[in-house]
Amino acid sequence: MVYHSLTQAPQNLKEAIDWLMALKGPYSKLTIQAMGAAIYDFLSDKPVGKMEVPALEEVKLISRSFLRKSQLQNHWSVERLVGRFSVRMSKSDGGLACNGHKDYLESDHVNVVRARRATPRTIAKNIGEVVHATGKFLDEIKNPAEYKSAYGPEVNWIQSCVNDPEACAVVFVGIAPMLYTGLSSLRVACNEEALTYARLTNKSSSLGEVLEAVGCKEPECRADMSTSGVTWALRGVNREILNIIYDLAGFWAFYGKNKSGAVKAVKPTKEEQSVKPVEPVEHPAEPVEAEQPAEAIEPVEPVQEGQSAVVEEHVKAEAPVKVVKAAKSVKAAKRLRKSCKKSPTKKNRTQSPQ
Repeated sequence: MVYHSLTQAPQNLKEAIDWLMALKGPYSKLTIQAMGAAIYDFLSDKPVGKMEVPALEEVKLISRSFLRKSQLQNHWSVERLVGRFSVRMSKSDGGLACNGHKDYLESDHVNVVRARRATPRTIAKNIGEVVHATGKFLDEIKNPAEYKSAYGPEVNWIQSCVNDPEACAVVFVGIAPMLYTGLSSLRVACNEEALTYARLTNKSSSLGEVLEAVGCKEPECRADMSTSGVTWALRGVNREILNIIYDLAGFWAFYGKNKSGAVKAVKPTKEEQSVKPVEPVEHPAEPVEAEQPAEAIEPVEPVQEGQSAVVEEHVKAEAPVKVVKAAKSVKAAKRLRKSCKKSPTKKNRTQSPQ
């Protein structure tokens, strides 16, 4: 099957790498920078919890189907991520971070884009590293005479994403679990094959089955690939590359289940976007002071320190205003007393009879 847009999600690892190569295109620097900005815009404001973005949910179903392939079931990376789709996932680290626990992954519990102060530029750099590493793998395993990309030659960023960058960012975030588990499974299978060959383990090798499961089949891929050949092809896919892919999957925001259920991401209506402050009837000062600071606060993730600092700044800014108002009230009261002393007759007239 040939796809004609980057908004069409790949079905396996081989097609996911084809997607990355089509994204790279002839103007790799510009397109990767644009993709970095799109992913930053999509992930940076997502709070910790469980929310549903309809377009992302469709891509997640494809990744979930890939993870359930029988040839991949015995690999730890797959077992770990399969549960992300259905099992309730605690977003509290439970002290694992402080204890340096091996199972603690920061991006499961924290918006790492905010926490690490990532920028569109740094994300673009990370994506460029992923594209480079997977491109080297593809060049080593493919049979150039027979290989066909899952994406047509006309597919590129300008044709698919320039009018709706978020649509392509959603595809990348959605296929990240597929990229992570596919590449991890190949690495594990290569290690198992090497250990079996060296008679250090009795576990049967599954490298051939894993290659087929991820979409690397003959005649498009080389038939003479040995364990050492696949290992060499994966030389650029190190732990750092896998961590980048994992972090950009957005596990803190889009996976697991909360007790209260998932929250759907709904775009605000026009009425919500242009809400005007209500004019007060009896107490004019209170609504104005209460509403304006709230509108100035950006929708930053609740657990980040940045928001509390913003709130504190607004609270401090209100204090001088209240002092000025109090001073004006005192002056007005003094003027009232002086006027009353100057006109005792008028004051007596207003008194009620005894």
